[in-house]
Formats: sequence, structure tokens, C-alpha cells
Amino acid sequence: MVMLFATSSSAQRRQRGFTSDPDMWMSGGIAGFTGNGVNDGRSASTWNFGNAWNWQYSASLEKTLSGGGSTFGVAGSYARVPFAYYGPAVPVPGGATCNGCNAHLDMTTLVATFHIGSGSGLHQVADLNGGIVNYTNLRRDTDGVRLAGGSNTDPLFSGGWGFGYGFDDRTQIEFAWDYVIAIHERSGLSNGVSNTNRMQLLKLTFRKGFGVRTVRR
Repeated sequence: MVMLFATSSSAQRRQRGFTSDPDMWMSGGIAGFTGNGVNDGRSASTWNFGNAWNWQYSASLEKTLSGGGSTFGVAGSYARVPFAYYGPAVPVPGGATCNGCNAHLDMTTLVATFHIGSGSGLHQVADLNGGIVNYTNLRRDTDGVRLAGGSNTDPLFSGGWGFGYGFDDRTQIEFAWDYVIAIHERSGLSNGVSNTNRMQLLKLTFRKGFGVRTVRR
């Protein structure tokens, strides 16, 4: 009786097993992106990105969710963006102003990311992201003077699709296109002025898996 009970209890317990899937993924990437810019009502200024091609650098840390290659984690990016600053004739608090001067700003993002796609050989990949974008350190190119309107944080949403190639089940390279929407506050803007910064990215990403994923059986 004791042996039968022990055998039955052992069978009912869910066993821990191991797969060859990585438990975690790290990635680093570079992207070329274009964007229209930001209309900032607080400083009565426009930061015109001009849909010019600029570089963005990114990294992520993700947890494997299933054997199908889906992961969830956090990702961040940085870009030093050149733009044309159009401000009011009268200076406003928080910095200098100019009308059509060349300038640069720091643009950083922090998002929660859901990624699909991994494995050896050629495969499709997709991702969905939601988080924040921060614009800061707006400075005029000629003299480095800080311009009004910096240190703005806005909600950001993006989605992407592309192709990946796995050298093995833990080493991947991906090439994907992303569409990004950042929503700026409407305070101080007239009804006909856009508060949306739309960006498009072509990105190349290197992904490396590590650890061993455990499953319950």
C-alpha cells in the first residue's frame, strides 16, 4: 500500500524538464531612421527633423516565453538627432530661441518589447513595443547654447517585421523595418497642428541567447 501510494503521488507531481531553448536573450543593434519632428506648444517651437536619415543605437534584454521563439523584455535606444529649430521671436523661459537655426538633441527610448521569431536558418521576425521617448539637451550648433523646450517625455508605440537568420539556436542576426508613433502633448498647440512624431526605421540587430529554459511536464 505504501509503495502504491508513493508511486501514485510521484506520477501526479509535475516534473521539471529542460529544453535546448535559451532562457534569456540579449541584443544590440543599429538602425537608420527618419522622422518628421516635434511641435512643442510649451516653448512655441518646432523641432524639424526634416525626414532626414540618422543613426540610432539599441539594446534589449528579453525572457523566453515559449518554444516558438517568442520573448518579452525591455529595450532602449539612443540617437543624437540633427534638426532645425524654429522658435518664437520673444525668448521664453527655459532656454534660448532662434528662427531656423541648426541644432542637435538627444533622443532616448525605453519600451516593453514583445518579439516573435528565432531558430536556425532563415525565418520571419516581428515585434511590438510600447513605452516612452525622451527629448533632451537641445543645443544650437553655432555656440552650444541650450534651446527652450528640452526634457520632454512622450508615450511611444511601434511595430516591426522582417527577416532573421540563425547561425544556430542561440546566435541570430535580423534585418527589420519598424514604424514608430510618438505622441506629444497638445498644450499650447492650435487645433490644426500635429502633435505626432512619426518615425520609420531600418534596423540590423544581433541577438545572443544564454541559459537553459525549464518547463513543467
